[in-house]
Amino acid sequence: MPAQGENRPEGRGALAAYAYQQIRDQLIYCRYQGGERLVLRPLAASLGLSPTPVREALLRLVSEQALVLDERNTACVPLTSRSVFLDIHGVREVLEERVTRDLATHITSEQIAVLEEKHKAFIAAYAAGEPHATAVTNVYFHSTGASFSRLSVTVGLIRGLWARMGPIYAAANGLPTISPANPDHPHLQLLEAFRAGDADAAVRALKRDFMQAKEWLEPLLPN
Repeated sequence: MPAQGENRPEGRGALAAYAYQQIRDQLIYCRYQGGERLVLRPLAASLGLSPTPVREALLRLVSEQALVLDERNTACVPLTSRSVFLDIHGVREVLEERVTRDLATHITSEQIAVLEEKHKAFIAAYAAGEPHATAVTNVYFHSTGASFSRLSVTVGLIRGLWARMGPIYAAANGLPTISPANPDHPHLQLLEAFRAGDADAAVRALKRDFMQAKEWLEPLLPN
């Protein structure tokens, strides 16, 4: 997240959009867990903004179901049940398959190298036995890949779903079922498919990754 005032735009609408982007990124990158309250004035102070654009940003996120309002009209991160998780997970898989097929046709060797570095960070977090860092580095791997896609509308929809997934990953108190250092890990298979320009193999790797994420996260959620 940028430091206070860094690249901050001018004008009420632009400030509200900036606040929205900052808060949504915090949701995506596992800053908050389900049930946490986003109290307006402290949050605005942390962003270096006045309350008005932050309030608008919070209400926008409420309208997108990334946040909910409690009985005091304070924005809160929703608690996610297994059924809602499976709904989000299924929609993500469909959309991310489109992005993966697109990437396989045009991703560059330089971009693959960037993804390799993201995966190395994932390996390091796993090796350190840190569930939260493992979750965050996994999200960075996927979000970086999506940023290379030409399907901007699809990626926008995916990021909206990631805002619901980030708090689930943030609450993870265990590690994935397979080490990211395992040569058979789906991320490594995905990278190999990208190098070969093989869209079908890339999608198969993605589906395996989704299956393993489900095995990791679903048991942690309430019914």
